[in-house]
Amino acid sequence: MKNVINPWVIAGSVLIASLLLAGSFLAAGQLTPSDQFVYSGEAVLTVIPVPTYTPTPLPTQPDIPVVNPTIEPAAGIHVNGYVQILGTDGEGLRLRRDPSLEGEIVNVGLEGEIFLVIGGPEERDGYLWWQLEAPLNTTRKGWAVSNYLVFAQSP
Repeated sequence: MKNVINPWVIAGSVLIASLLLAGSFLAAGQLTPSDQFVYSGEAVLTVIPVPTYTPTPLPTQPDIPVVNPTIEPAAGIHVNGYVQILGTDGEGLRLRRDPSLEGEIVNVGLEGEIFLVIGGPEERDGYLWWQLEAPLNTTRKGWAVSNYLVFAQSP
């Protein structure tokens, strides 16, 4: 074997590489955009407005008609007697600190629950009010309207 490098192979390789390099530069010059932007050195600032908070309006509550109930004396209800809560459709009866619709709600009597009458009657806000107390828990007491009370035998 001969350890001779053929000079024609080297020259041909260099010539082909030079032609490829020159072709690449020419092709790159042809690929520049035709509408070139000339940089003027000034900054272009685009202001994008920030979205502002728009509150969602709360739904309005329909006007609740004012009902003027008729005060009917409850048959058989008296102080030291017992009453049962009925007619609340399972929602219970609010027991208030004072015999008034503005009185603070302190307890709720459940449908069918029996209470001892310890005070009343008081007529306010178009209702007849009785002061009630749970027979087994004297801390559960308050004023309730008579519309949802019926006379009951002692428990």
